[in-house]
Amino acid sequence: MTLTEYLAEDRVVTDIRNDDVRGILEQILTPLVSRGSLAAQEPVLAALLAREKILSTGIGHGIAIPHAISASIPEPQVIVGVSPDGADYDSMDGEPVHVFFVLLSPPDRAGHHTRLLARIARLGRDPAFVEGLRSCDDGRTVIETIAEYERMHA
Repeated sequence: MTLTEYLAEDRVVTDIRNDDVRGILEQILTPLVSRGSLAAQEPVLAALLAREKILSTGIGHGIAIPHAISASIPEPQVIVGVSPDGADYDSMDGEPVHVFFVLLSPPDRAGHHTRLLARIARLGRDPAFVEGLRSCDDGRTVIETIAEYERMHA
């Protein structure tokens, strides 16, 4: 199982601006709804915000992994948001977040969801991974960078 199996260029947003948590998540989800990659934004946004109320998914080192399990999500999805200048996301280390991995799964795929979370967290520990993604300016290069790191850290 690799992240790139769940990624496509239309699931990458490379111009995330600093905003509050809701605003950042809206920036990531809105283009997906307009492109048809996500059927409805509000139930997914509500599920992500409910998770953020428990504990920030800003895990540190420039990465956040907002995630949700919801019946409104038909299949597992990975969405990547890149903030070249960084965004305040109440990260555990207090530092700006540059890369957002949004993971969405239906309830019947909870185990799969956990494995994808672990994979993202493992890759995110490498500062060069975050820097590589931070410098990407389109979906194709984001996916290529992720694929390269997955090959190196299989």
